[in-house]
Amino acid sequence: MKQDASLQQVGESFLIEMHNQATTLSSQSNGLVNINLWFEEYITKVEYFSHREQIETLVKVINDYATDKVSLNVLQWYLETQFAIHKEKEFFEGLKLSNTECMKQYSEKSQASPKISVIITTYNRKQFLKQAVNSVLKQNYSNKEIIIIDDCSTDGTEFLVQKYFGNDDQRVIYMRNKVNCGPGANRRRAFAAHADGTYIHFLDDDDYLIDPDYYTKAIHFHEKYPQISFVAANVFMEHTDTQKLVISDLGLNELIPRYQYFINFEQAGFPKPISTLTTIFKRQALIDMGILEMNMVNDASIYLRSLLVGDAGFIDCLAGVYRIHSNNITFHLSGDFIIENLKEKMAIRNTAIKDHGYNAQEMNKWFDENAYGTISYYLSNSAKSYRDYKYMYEWVKKHSPKGYSLLKKKHNKIYIKRQLLRLSIVRKLLKK
Repeated sequence: MKQDASLQQVGESFLIEMHNQATTLSSQSNGLVNINLWFEEYITKVEYFSHREQIETLVKVINDYATDKVSLNVLQWYLETQFAIHKEKEFFEGLKLSNTECMKQYSEKSQASPKISVIITTYNRKQFLKQAVNSVLKQNYSNKEIIIIDDCSTDGTEFLVQKYFGNDDQRVIYMRNKVNCGPGANRRRAFAAHADGTYIHFLDDDDYLIDPDYYTKAIHFHEKYPQISFVAANVFMEHTDTQKLVISDLGLNELIPRYQYFINFEQAGFPKPISTLTTIFKRQALIDMGILEMNMVNDASIYLRSLLVGDAGFIDCLAGVYRIHSNNITFHLSGDFIIENLKEKMAIRNTAIKDHGYNAQEMNKWFDENAYGTISYYLSNSAKSYRDYKYMYEWVKKHSPKGYSLLKKKHNKIYIKRQLLRLSIVRKLLKK
């Protein structure tokens, strides 16, 4: 990320003033340097106010570092990436609590080092892929392998992999499709062909890890809580258009019971982790939940199926970066993709009732809410024409009448507003 000089100057000035205040403010919150006490005073300065959002995020990162929720590596990475500022460890010593135990319990190395298989699906994103792979290789956890499955890229991805991660690196396995199959099918294919690790990490090619100790923390968490299917953490959202890094904080409990998370998934208080960027799954849980029989191995479906066979875990730390850019798959979803997604959720509903004893009435309500949420997201972000709307309406009317009535009430108005806006733009263009 490129940053302007003014942002660098603001960040540097803020850090110096913060450092100078550290001693006088260290008596707050059991020794925590509560920089929020003087933050509002300094943020009103003109040079700070123009970069308020970035400084607010910096305050959050430093406070999390002080309580051991953020590692020094992540703090330094954030300063260098967002502000183009480098500071040595000694600069932050006065900010650290002497009795922080939050992350220490997960950072201890296990006696055994079970293998992690990392599956990276990629398609025409060689400009991002190299960073994703390197972020895994930089993990301090030694027993890992990376399986890159290339979905018939045409941008030279194969040559990039050979050049940087070829025969000399036995930790990287490269697979290439003859035809384009889509990320969901590719995850299943790579899993079946090579992923024999005790733990599995599905990493998208445009995302990357920033905490080199994260795998160690995640495996230790799994060993501490063997009943979980997966563990996840917080991430930075990197907005490539504005060059801003924003924290996505899940705010989940350390352990979430499977039924509670499943039935409330993506509802208030139970957010879905961002992609599968920081999520380390137990391989046996993926087998038990039927990953090899899934038609669409996307993130929501993996989470929901995994919650049928185990609890969920959450580590309150910043571990990775999720890029938001114009080529995100999220913004270019097809109607067929959405329908396949909903068919998978229908299968999950049926499995929950048949094999796990979930209440049928409750699960039908659950599916109605999921159908509404999924299609609503598609119509708001990816639908382009009346045909897209009609396709969704016809499907949901047949399979979820309650979801259908909610969708029509909300999205008919949105569609009309869009058409009026387009008509207004066309009229203005014709007048020029």
